Amino acid sequence: MKTQRVIIFDGPDGCGKTNIANALSKLTGIPVFKNEFEWDYFDIESKNEYFINAIRYQHPYLLSYIKQSSSSVIFDRAHPSEYVYPKVFSRKTDLSALRLCDDMSAELEAKIVIPYRSSYENVKDEYGVMPEHLRQADNYYREFAEWTRCETLFLNVDDENLERELREIMEFVN
Repeated sequence: MKTQRVIIFDGPDGCGKTNIANALSKLTGIPVFKNEFEWDYFDIESKNEYFINAIRYQHPYLLSYIKQSSSSVIFDRAHPSEYVYPKVFSRKTDLSALRLCDDMSAELEAKIVIPYRSSYENVKDEYGVMPEHLRQADNYYREFAEWTRCETLFLNVDDENLERELREIMEFVN
């Protein structure tokens, strides 16, 4: 049995990624990494360079550390977001850096969990992400699942049943 685990939670806002990641962490003892600065730089009106630089420099650096240390980690957002949100908000990204991050993640046998909803109409977001953005993001996450070399689970969270969600995730990652 593989002892190192890399699990990535990514997907449209309002789907419970953080809550599910934290619950999985409690269940497995694997720490959660969430970029605490992501919302400091998130501005849907700007063409901010923060995220493109993170995918070029920070994320490969972090993945290299994980590989060398044999650490396990649960990511609350990672490179899938940088595949999706530039498309949603018409900002540039670096596809070669994304491919590198995806290849590194696949080498670590990372598993990607994408929580989603059947409808985003009643999802409220304090950062200006509207339901139409969430629908677009959902579509681009499905496109990402075809692009990535990592195994991906789409997890419907309409019923907000954390016990069921954790059970499905554990079956997927094991």
